[in-house]
Amino acid sequence: MPYAPFHERFPKIAEKETRAITILNNPELPSDTYVLTEAYCDELDCDCRRVFLNVISINQKKLLATIAFGWESKKYYAKWMGDNDPKTIKDLKGPVLNLASPQSKLAPALLKQIKVVLQDKNYIERLKRHYNCNVSRRIRTKS
Repeated sequence: MPYAPFHERFPKIAEKETRAITILNNPELPSDTYVLTEAYCDELDCDCRRVFLNVISINQKKLLATIAFGWESKKYYAKWMGDNDPKTIKDLKGPVLNLASPQSKLAPALLKQIKVVLQDKNYIERLKRHYNCNVSRRIRTKS
């Protein structure tokens, strides 16, 4: 499944709506601002309803973690995937560290922080809106 960076397709929206978190005095993470860039599936007929959040350190200027997150129910992913294996569904729904992506030693601590960020319902609605922008673009491209 190829994932396309949201900011490459929708730079004006991304400039205004990309989330960043600032961490200070955390024993597990260096003080820094971490930008959460989004990537969405680019397959024409895919309806995975997931995002990859690439966590980039401003100070280190590098990608430290890639976190997969799906906002639909476990039931949705079981039906979509045609597999009701709890491990598979957990990985689809997330948030989880994406196994196919390189992860830094800070990735588990960053995942903890992102789990807190993903409690923000407004942020999840923004991710869904961005996903729908991407789906609309795929449909227009397909036509």
